[in-house]
Amino acid sequence: MSRKVVAKIVGGIGNQLFCYAAARRLAIRNDAELCLDANFFRSDIFYGREYRLDGFALPAHGFRQSRRLLPARLDLYAWRLQRKAASAGLLPSRDWLIESDPGMFEPRLLDARVTRTTQLDGYWQDERYFADIESVLRQDLTFRPEVGSHMRELEARIASANAVAVHGRLYGTSPSGHAAASSTLDANYYLKAMETICARVSAPEFFCFGDDPEWLSGRWPRNLPRTVVHDAGPRGELTDLWLMSKCRHFAIANSTFSWWGAWLGADPSKIVIAPRPKGLQYEVRSARNWTEIDW
Repeated sequence: MSRKVVAKIVGGIGNQLFCYAAARRLAIRNDAELCLDANFFRSDIFYGREYRLDGFALPAHGFRQSRRLLPARLDLYAWRLQRKAASAGLLPSRDWLIESDPGMFEPRLLDARVTRTTQLDGYWQDERYFADIESVLRQDLTFRPEVGSHMRELEARIASANAVAVHGRLYGTSPSGHAAASSTLDANYYLKAMETICARVSAPEFFCFGDDPEWLSGRWPRNLPRTVVHDAGPRGELTDLWLMSKCRHFAIANSTFSWWGAWLGADPSKIVIAPRPKGLQYEVRSARNWTEIDW
């Protein structure tokens, strides 16, 4: 097939899913081959993230991942130079669709024509980029969990309860020591979110997820029992996302991880509580029919 969509996959698992979803939709619309480019992870010097889409039953697709030849910082610099050159039209060997502003929806992607190899470069954090292929994505994004008996027991508990996933995202310093401006929701948001859930859900059972679940657990109302869920293994975020998606209802953070945990939830009557945008550094537009609350 001469038409090809090459998706640059970046970030943590939530961002990787956004990259995939937008590229998958573009490829389907243009009857083009989809190729996932995972080479950016070789130069992720700030966060040390790894490719995680191999945890899903994706359909056949092209894949690019090569060994890094330059030192990590130089490799990262080369990526940035390539992006600038492409934006300036200096790389005519293929077409480029580069996101202008991660915080803005760009309708041009929906009607983009793919006539040859087209490179997709951006985060594309908006459900509108792929809402019309929801059923396809839900099939694509079937988990392939590799979990032990304890996690299977948790899955059974979640399935038998009116389970509510509450996700906390603690922004601050990355594992490599790279400082990021704080964008963590305060305890007031979680209290309001759980009050909203309790008013709408009968006998909710709360399951606490997050990159630091003890931080969230320490801010929990004493009258509400909770179960902390956290797989500390090397691919534990896949297990956590899988279990989160098994819940019926959700109170999410300003996080692409919890966005996808809620979106992948299959209960048609699910309630998703999300923070109303408030000028935080990291915010993700809510999906359709989600409830945003002030905090």
